[in-house]
Amino acid sequence: MNDLVGIAPKEKIYNPAFIILATVLGPMIQEIDSMVVGVALPHMRGQFSAAPDQISWVLTTFLIGVAVIMPATGALASKFGRKKILIIAILGFTITSVLAGLAGSLNELITIRFIQGGFGAVLTPLSMSTLLDNFRREDHGMALGWWGVGIMVAPILGPTVGSFIAEYFTWRGVFFINVPFGILACVVISSSVPVRRKRDVKDFNYSGFLMIAFSAGCLQYILDQGERLDWFDAGKIIAAALIAGIALYGFILNTLYSQNPFLDYRVLMDRNFCAGMILKVLLSIILVSIIALLPPFLIDLWNYPIITAGLVMAPRGVGVVLSVILVGYLMKYWDSRPLMAFGMVLAAYSTWLMAGYTTSITSWDLVVVNFIQGVGWSFLFVPLTAATFSTLNPRYMDVAAGLYGLVGNLGKSVGVSILVGFYVREFQANRVGLIGHVSPFNEAIQHTPLPELWNINRISSLITLDGEVTRQANFMAYTNDFRLLTFIILACLPLVLLMQRPDTQNEEDGVDDVLAEQKNQISV
Repeated sequence: MNDLVGIAPKEKIYNPAFIILATVLGPMIQEIDSMVVGVALPHMRGQFSAAPDQISWVLTTFLIGVAVIMPATGALASKFGRKKILIIAILGFTITSVLAGLAGSLNELITIRFIQGGFGAVLTPLSMSTLLDNFRREDHGMALGWWGVGIMVAPILGPTVGSFIAEYFTWRGVFFINVPFGILACVVISSSVPVRRKRDVKDFNYSGFLMIAFSAGCLQYILDQGERLDWFDAGKIIAAALIAGIALYGFILNTLYSQNPFLDYRVLMDRNFCAGMILKVLLSIILVSIIALLPPFLIDLWNYPIITAGLVMAPRGVGVVLSVILVGYLMKYWDSRPLMAFGMVLAAYSTWLMAGYTTSITSWDLVVVNFIQGVGWSFLFVPLTAATFSTLNPRYMDVAAGLYGLVGNLGKSVGVSILVGFYVREFQANRVGLIGHVSPFNEAIQHTPLPELWNINRISSLITLDGEVTRQANFMAYTNDFRLLTFIILACLPLVLLMQRPDTQNEEDGVDDVLAEQKNQISV
């Protein structure tokens, strides 16, 4: 970890620890922001007297902004310099956070959130490519381990922090909390990250960018609003799908036939990178689904206060912190693939335990499962990221990081859409099935020890019975969702075999390429 790939001039030595800190702060701000804003939506809705479909645009526009700008990450970094774009993005994200906290109307807030999403789009891809570029390949595991602590813990802390701020202060505070972190990130990046001269690149391919931006933005809109609008029964969804399809087709033609394509298709010829993106999509679906399902499961069915639910899930973050450094150390001596497989097994085991939840589970049961899950995600995501970029030519690092981030974000949206739709269908089917057993001829009802509560000839008893039927249908729908996630994780196991371990010669060549490139490009 002490050996930097990017050898800076003799007059200035860059500390690896500060480089890790600099690269983790930006993505951490974005991850926390995404989580805390979601928790504060009910408070915003009350402030602006907005309908549920109106207030949802606070999240939707942010995600569309991310989807639109993220494909341009590599081109922006190459043309203007990675460090400069990072600082501009963090400053923009911080300023728009202040403006969002001061918004006087819902339309103003929605507009600001779109701009904020555009600034936030480049934070994770450029931070990751900066990290990988400044460490030797054999140190990538350790560096990504420390980096992953901030990235993976942020979604765990976000809901707890957001609920506390929104409950005891005001929803505007969830935006203002970004300010000190943003200032700190700018200071650390300015002083700790080497400055690289911008590459000699061809003119920016605006037509290619607009095509992929429209396609990604429309797809994000479909995934975020599809369930609410009843998918393709809505004209808006059909129109968005047509625009996305036409734009994507145009982008493919631009990539294949343009003399200066927006995306160099050669980046997609790297086996590990392509396999890593497939796994990234699938695992993002799983990760965000768990994060989205568990809080309402605890709050709605177990009547956990929001803060208590956050504390029960906190051991997941503890599991990440305690295991992620171990994973980085093991990656120095072990192939990434068995580590990923072990992580998948642990993750599948945790969701299988969640699928077996009964009404008698205790808080300790939840703590243990969340801890196992955190360990599993550490063994999975850190080796996956390292293996994805292990064989990639360094000149494609920024472009590849942007694509990797884009498919991850789309995977999260797909996960929410799939799991919410599956949950709704399961709930309706389970409720209909349970109601079918409510009959005067059902011996379980006739011989219940509490006839005054279950007498179906009384209105009050019917209301009580309906509430219990709804609760049980909800419970079964959640556990069926957890069971589905288990099967999806296990289905990902064979995909690990698609990835290859880089041979020693390739590793050495890759390091030499980066050394040669950075000796020519780094300036202070």
